[in-house]
Amino acid sequence: MKFNIKYLFFTMAFSSVAVNAQLSLPADSVDKAKKEVNVLFGQQEYGRFVGNMSTIKGSDLETYPALMINEALAGKLPGVFIRQNQGTPGIDDFNIAVRGSLGGYIVLVDGVDRTLTQYDIEQIEEVTVLKDPVSKALYGGRMCNGIIMVTTKRGKNTGKEFRLNIQQGMKRPTRLPGYLNAYDFATKYNEALSNDGIMTGRYDDAALEGYKNGNRPYQYPDVDYYDEFLNNFMNVTRVNAEYYGGNEKTRYYVHGAYQNEGGLEKYGDKKTKMNAFNLQGNLDTQFSKAILLHANFAGYIGDRVNPGGFSFSTLSSRYPNAYPIFVGKDSVGGTSSWLDNPYAAQALTGYYRESQIRVQGDMALTFKLDRFVKGLSVKPVYSFDVYHMQKLSKIHRPAIYSIASFDENGNPLTFNEIQTSQPATEQSFAGDDYLNRWTFMTTVSYDRIFNKNHAFKADLVYYISKASTAGDQYDYKRLNLGLRANYTFRERYTVEGVINYVGSQSYAPDHRFKFYPAIGAGWLVSNESFMRDIDAVDFFKVNASWGIMGDGNISPNLWRRSWGSGGRYYFNSSSYGATSQLTQVENYALNWPKQQEIDISLEMNFLKSIYAKFSYFDYKQTGLLSKKVNTIPSIIGGTLFLPYDNFEENGMKGMEAELAYGHKIKDFSFRIGAHATYSKTNKIVVDELNDPNYTTVGTPTDAIWGYRSNGYYTQAEIDEIQAGTSNLPMLADLNPLTLKAGNIKYQDLNHDGVIDKYDTEVIGNSAPRLMYGFDFNFGYKGFNLYVMFLGYGKHDCLLNNAYYQIRSTRKYSNVLNDGLPNGNPHPLLTTGEGTNDFQTSDYWIANGRYLKLQNVALSYSLPKKAIDKMRMKEMKFTLYGTDLLTFSKIEGLDPESFNAGLTQFPLFSTYALGVSVTF
Repeated sequence: MKFNIKYLFFTMAFSSVAVNAQLSLPADSVDKAKKEVNVLFGQQEYGRFVGNMSTIKGSDLETYPALMINEALAGKLPGVFIRQNQGTPGIDDFNIAVRGSLGGYIVLVDGVDRTLTQYDIEQIEEVTVLKDPVSKALYGGRMCNGIIMVTTKRGKNTGKEFRLNIQQGMKRPTRLPGYLNAYDFATKYNEALSNDGIMTGRYDDAALEGYKNGNRPYQYPDVDYYDEFLNNFMNVTRVNAEYYGGNEKTRYYVHGAYQNEGGLEKYGDKKTKMNAFNLQGNLDTQFSKAILLHANFAGYIGDRVNPGGFSFSTLSSRYPNAYPIFVGKDSVGGTSSWLDNPYAAQALTGYYRESQIRVQGDMALTFKLDRFVKGLSVKPVYSFDVYHMQKLSKIHRPAIYSIASFDENGNPLTFNEIQTSQPATEQSFAGDDYLNRWTFMTTVSYDRIFNKNHAFKADLVYYISKASTAGDQYDYKRLNLGLRANYTFRERYTVEGVINYVGSQSYAPDHRFKFYPAIGAGWLVSNESFMRDIDAVDFFKVNASWGIMGDGNISPNLWRRSWGSGGRYYFNSSSYGATSQLTQVENYALNWPKQQEIDISLEMNFLKSIYAKFSYFDYKQTGLLSKKVNTIPSIIGGTLFLPYDNFEENGMKGMEAELAYGHKIKDFSFRIGAHATYSKTNKIVVDELNDPNYTTVGTPTDAIWGYRSNGYYTQAEIDEIQAGTSNLPMLADLNPLTLKAGNIKYQDLNHDGVIDKYDTEVIGNSAPRLMYGFDFNFGYKGFNLYVMFLGYGKHDCLLNNAYYQIRSTRKYSNVLNDGLPNGNPHPLLTTGEGTNDFQTSDYWIANGRYLKLQNVALSYSLPKKAIDKMRMKEMKFTLYGTDLLTFSKIEGLDPESFNAGLTQFPLFSTYALGVSVTF
């Protein structure tokens, strides 16, 4: 793999944000090797850990006043790419990847596969991402680039404490698309008709004058849909309380929370809103020196409501002069083609209501068996999760009117009812979903140190799980028997190996169980004798690991023969029966896709104030599932008939870097952190035709293929093409008579005189290869300021949505005046499809990199004398801000998500005030 050297230096010198709060803070460096860190199914001394992890404390997430934990996590864990797709209240819609665009991730909450959607930020004690093959291996049967391991809070042996946290704020859209007003639209539309040689259907001078003056709004409407139907901001409220404490024998933790946000729509009493209630209780009880009970319970109730007919797609597609919103008192306008009046959609169409309930619990017992075998313990755990979602609706059909005639002043005279009112009389069922899952696991651990120089720890883990979900014919069953052994010699050299025997019902009986290995080694250099006199180095460790993971998490029907409905068998001229047809041949040889990984990391703390970590990783995926529809002739049976097979292969390589520096001078303290991740994927084996002149092998998996633009056609060139006297190449399937002066020309890369797929090449990549950021934390007496920037780079945006590409009946955006973000003007306007100009080409590629001021939090804690008088332990006031500034070449839309504000709710900046008190 080749790396751009400037990004290598950037990564090493100025990486990105929120470095591991537990492990990376310079203050922790002296005793870091002895610290216990969370690993799969247990804990491990960090000096003996041979893998690669990044960790953040839950308290560091509390600077982000968000309902969604994924939003608060963005940029705060090195290597975890998190980008939000939309900001609809209650919708957890994010693109999440670990280390790059190849492979998935797993979320474990208290050791169980769970979603983070229904958790409150204040419930979280710690979030750790495991990124290397050895530390991930014990959770077998799931192929992933990382395991995001979440630990919830527990009680403490510190006496009783009660904490109340209240936040109130507002959220405003980061960016909303801009469109031409009615006059500019009509003028440009006339221009498009002229370009097409169409002289009918044009706006006349009277209409243009009416739109320009705005004095006849019924006859010549001009509606700014975003300004008319959206508020400038919506509210957000978060309230949570914690009660925790305990003694040597019993420790308890109770958490309750209420969260609410919504109200962006301007009209109606059923604005899109989300209300959520959380409850959690954790208990640890020491029955005896040998028996410890762990019990967790969590519940969630969520209620989301939204208008019955409102859609952002209406705001982004309806012409400003399409119809007047109101045509009279209590009457709304529309046309026979456009019945989606936004006022009616917000205020008159009823509602959808979605209710969610989640209940989950964990019960564990730890038996210490030292009286039988020193260092031996057994920990059985049972967990369950029950989730149910139900949608109800009460949808009215409002009356819609069009104006049939106007008076001399442009006011309505007569009307046509183009849609009659039809109110709903009762609620209707609109869909549901459920999950019922139980998990049982037992860990047998043996942990001993022999003769001070030999430390040995082994964990034997048995894990079985069964999940039932709505709409699935088969339950998802998973079994895992794994052994992890860790040996350390003289607190310097560590070797760890993992062997897993995993099972999945997703394969034919002969392939349901597999063995997968992993091995790693660590060298704690700072414990070497030759390092004793080097006082500047506090901690220095090198880790390396290798392993193979298999994927059992696939559809259980892919290896089976499947049937679908076919044609009709007629018994007579009026009756018939349905027939069946074979749609997929079985493949009993279908096997587990595999991922082979290598991870190498170097980590240092020095001068008791500086932290640095550098990592290299290499992934190779083999046996990926494919129907081989391109490599197998279609005469065999085509897409539906062919079975799945293990065929394709992909790879990814990359590096990470983390840096942090912290210091304290009397009452002033500061910390500066940075981290960056760079990765690149490539296709190794691809399902494609064996064509020596065209292959995607060796190109990135996220490659954008397209033409290279080469200026614009002149009228003289078009005349020659149409006369057949030109050698100028053009699109193979394009009618020369449709060409117009000003259309885009494309390069004939293979010089065969025709523009076709053989003239396409990689013109960009759609997923970020670089994720970076940096944060600052300053404290002075009771004041604390936290600032975090987050950026993504080395990726491109294909400007192929309706905002940037204006053709046919699409709404005219400001792009027509401002040009494209890459500096190109918008091509020739047309009322047709514009086949030539709207090909995928570098003309429509823009640099997608962006940098955001992601999070700012300014807090003040009252001095001890003041809170003592109020009988408190702490009282803190905080001003919060999120997604405050964006630096990007992309204009008009938020570069984080092109659909936000266009077809979905926009992304939001948050401004909030919070107060936290502890008794």
